[in-house]
Amino acid sequence: MITITFKRCGGFVGRGMKYDLNHYHLPTDDARKLIHLIKKVEFFNLHKPYYKFMPGEYQYTLTVDVGITSHTVCTNDTKRPEAFRPLIDELSSMKTIPGKEDRTKLAMYR
Repeated sequence: MITITFKRCGGFVGRGMKYDLNHYHLPTDDARKLIHLIKKVEFFNLHKPYYKFMPGEYQYTLTVDVGITSHTVCTNDTKRPEAFRPLIDELSSMKTIPGKEDRTKLAMYR
């Protein structure tokens, strides 16, 4: 089982999001795409860099837990590796988490 915790905060509007995903609850194609993006960016080899908060930028915290190990990366729009962009974009674009009978809204906050 793979669990992904994603948090985005900041930006000009100050609107963020935070959610947990279990890959078993995603449609097969979406789960495969996320796993592919995690592998492509070599997520478990990325460092958790220190970054200075820049007004107007998004800050991202992403944790991937594969059961036997987990890894967290914090970055922002300026410091994130270019290869990390597709994974961040995919997670940022998700509006709902497909669930059992209903579609649960993601936690959006100001």
